[in-house]
Amino acid sequence: MRLFGRESECATLDAMLAAARRGRSACLVLRGEAGAGKTALLTYAVNATPDVLRLSGIESEATFPFGALHRLLIPLLSQRDRLPERQRAALEVACGLADGSPPDLYLVSLAALTLLADAPRLCVIDDAQWLDQESLRSLAFVARRLHAEGLVLLFGLRGAEHPGLTGIPALDVAGLGREAGVALLGEVVDGQLDRLVAASIVDATGGNPLALTDLGRELTAAQLTGGTPLPEPMPIGARLEATYLARVLGYPAATRTWLLLAAAEPSGDPVRLGTAGAALGVGPDDAGPAETDRLVSAGQQVAFRHPLVRSAVYNGASATERRRVHRALAAATTEPHDADQRAWHLAAAATGPDEETAAELARVANRAGARGGHAARASFLVRAAELTDSPAARSGWLLAAAGAALQAGSPVRTLALLDSADDVLLGPVGRGEALLIRAAAAVSTGDPEATRRASAMCLAAAGSFGSEAPDRARAAVLQAAEHSISVESSLHGTTQREIARAARALPGIDQAGGELAAPADLLLAAYANFFDGGYPEAGPHLRRAAAAMAGAADAEVLRHVVLGVTFCTLVWDDANRQTILRRAEAHARATGALQMLDLVVFLAAMTETSFGRLAEADRYEATGRRIRESIGSTTDQEQIWRHPELLAWRAGDGVHEALQAILPAAEAIGLGAMVSIVRQSLALMAVGRGDYAAGMAQLSRLVELGTPGLYARVLPDLVECALRAGDRRTAKLAYGDLAAAVRHSGTPWAQGLLARSRALLAAGESAEPHYREAVELLSGTLAVGDLARARLLYGEWLRRRRRRGDAREQLAAALRLFEAERAEAFAGRARRELAALGGSVRTFVQENETALTPQEAAVAHLARAGRTNAEIAAHLYLSASTVDYHLRKIYRKLGVRSRRQLRTGPHD
Repeated sequence: MRLFGRESECATLDAMLAAARRGRSACLVLRGEAGAGKTALLTYAVNATPDVLRLSGIESEATFPFGALHRLLIPLLSQRDRLPERQRAALEVACGLADGSPPDLYLVSLAALTLLADAPRLCVIDDAQWLDQESLRSLAFVARRLHAEGLVLLFGLRGAEHPGLTGIPALDVAGLGREAGVALLGEVVDGQLDRLVAASIVDATGGNPLALTDLGRELTAAQLTGGTPLPEPMPIGARLEATYLARVLGYPAATRTWLLLAAAEPSGDPVRLGTAGAALGVGPDDAGPAETDRLVSAGQQVAFRHPLVRSAVYNGASATERRRVHRALAAATTEPHDADQRAWHLAAAATGPDEETAAELARVANRAGARGGHAARASFLVRAAELTDSPAARSGWLLAAAGAALQAGSPVRTLALLDSADDVLLGPVGRGEALLIRAAAAVSTGDPEATRRASAMCLAAAGSFGSEAPDRARAAVLQAAEHSISVESSLHGTTQREIARAARALPGIDQAGGELAAPADLLLAAYANFFDGGYPEAGPHLRRAAAAMAGAADAEVLRHVVLGVTFCTLVWDDANRQTILRRAEAHARATGALQMLDLVVFLAAMTETSFGRLAEADRYEATGRRIRESIGSTTDQEQIWRHPELLAWRAGDGVHEALQAILPAAEAIGLGAMVSIVRQSLALMAVGRGDYAAGMAQLSRLVELGTPGLYARVLPDLVECALRAGDRRTAKLAYGDLAAAVRHSGTPWAQGLLARSRALLAAGESAEPHYREAVELLSGTLAVGDLARARLLYGEWLRRRRRRGDAREQLAAALRLFEAERAEAFAGRARRELAALGGSVRTFVQENETALTPQEAAVAHLARAGRTNAEIAAHLYLSASTVDYHLRKIYRKLGVRSRRQLRTGPHD
């Protein structure tokens, strides 16, 4: 049948398919109400393409983890051996083809992307609203990562939007206009059709194509020609479903039973339906009247004309009838790999408490969890809780369901399940677990007060675990400590000192320090001693914790990356800090832990910024944006992940205002650490432009002079600001605190900063040895930004001593470093100093007209390191086709022809 009134939509699909033939990928969500014509448009695309993968979501299958993805990929699974090992293993576990650890959703998603990249040109997913959560999130990930595979991925979605498809281009499919609707009716109606009557039908149905098609076949000749009135109201949406139900209720009892069996069985497997039907005394021939009316079709799979027909059949049956067919389907579902479907049928057949079925649901829930199906696990456990007569078992299953819902990314559902569980029946350990889950879920909802109180809830959980579960108590205190790092002074219900004392009270923590101590215990000991003692007590513990994290097992490095990086920062340990981040990044990528990878690259961008390695920071920031795009972060969420200090180093137009705008937003959501970083960044910009009073005002809010604390790293800037602002007393106090902190650090970076500050305070010619020492020490570290600033200060000092040649040497070296990193906050200051010496100021780094995009730069970086296309694709969560596309552009921009030339030729 022709598509009337869909010229614009068809043109969009034609353009996407044409681009795919040229190697460019695209994705689109077609969304609209039931019967709006989404499936017709998807069929149009299918008919225009020779090779297609097609899948329709089934409402009753939505509880089976990765079920839809498995069905879609069945034609491609024979090629899974060419997947990277971790991707293949994750996909096999997700699809139930192998046993193994629960796979990460995004590792499964990357495997799907890799397979689909070489699949047919078109992939169509209809009724996406009924896909299981894991499959939908995986396919949405694939859609967001498509680029140069020559694949078009289309979704059909009932409704206006779906949170799982955030960030994917969408096209709203509305009702047909009057002319197109009348034309469609004319195509459907066999006899005569009065044009005014047709127009009134189109208006009454809102141009809904399915309603028009069915009405054209159902209305009488007299109604269509205006001889008798039209029905009022016109059947559309729910009324159209009622029309289908009325037709079904007119069928013989055997036909209705067969249709109900088909509606209750998600697979549409005719063999299984035949077995179940035989038990109920019906067979495929009983579907005859419905097939004649084109409500259902039988073949390799039994399929309904439209989801509204399935819904009408199932919801129009009595509860007794539904239980009867589910019981028959459970008996017919005997294959081991379909145990979850059998359990679900048994649950649907239950009339009251059924301990055997509840236990079976709990078993398949664990099976779903083992496949990474956390949403499904939660659903099975909730149903098990409904079917048990044991209050204690009910509460235990609801608690487990809440944990699964949290892992599935459903915090609101998590909190509702916790509210349904009886805390008294959970016991102390269960109550502790519930507190931890509640804290994490509440934070995930974005509730600022929950963010502020999460550490207090973790401490309460530790108290509940007590001596019954000492390892869990330990982990809960560590969780409280880790969470406090991002909240800082915004904590409610506890303080960092109280958390430290709780850590100190744990058995063995005060004695932690030997070579055999567990890294987690060393972290707790460092936290306890720092926040309940300060640098003198904490110094050795901080250094041991940093070293232990750098050498810990990969999973532990990733799990505790926040504390590891924090403690390295406190002692200016650039080497271990970088090691921890690189290992955490590698493990997150290898295991597909994309949420954690997002956190790691954010920390890495901040770290590289603190080093002054701004080009590396740019690369990490671009990586973070790509990751968040892949997982469907919103624009509002993206604003939270901006890097204030990186903005400050660049000091472009509007940066000061942008930083000021972040402050109230960070305060409102309880991120005290972000507030502090913004203040530090504002001070950095002030120092760069020589507004030392403004810098001092910001930095004074981060430190309490007399005791070096969490922000000892800003003390060198405070020394400079206070001294240049004429407040030598504050400068000396800040230097004293810095000296105390450095004494317990001992790293070259810390000692270099101390020497730089000492030079600023020194009188007359005595400053020069300290400047030279600072330059020498900082030259051996990763902190190129602090090295450049040391040269800048030294050059300024030399110019004021009228040592023009020496001054020019230091200032030019500083400017080279600043310009190489595009650090305009200080490059401008260096240029002004050079200009004051007379003569022209040379620009050391020219803008490269062939500059690579962040994505291309990331590909080039890995290609230079010798990675293959497949390895680069796995690293960047792309397909190998997209990597090849980027490499061709990189070669063209950089004027090279091969990987070998890329490694030895011009760099981006």
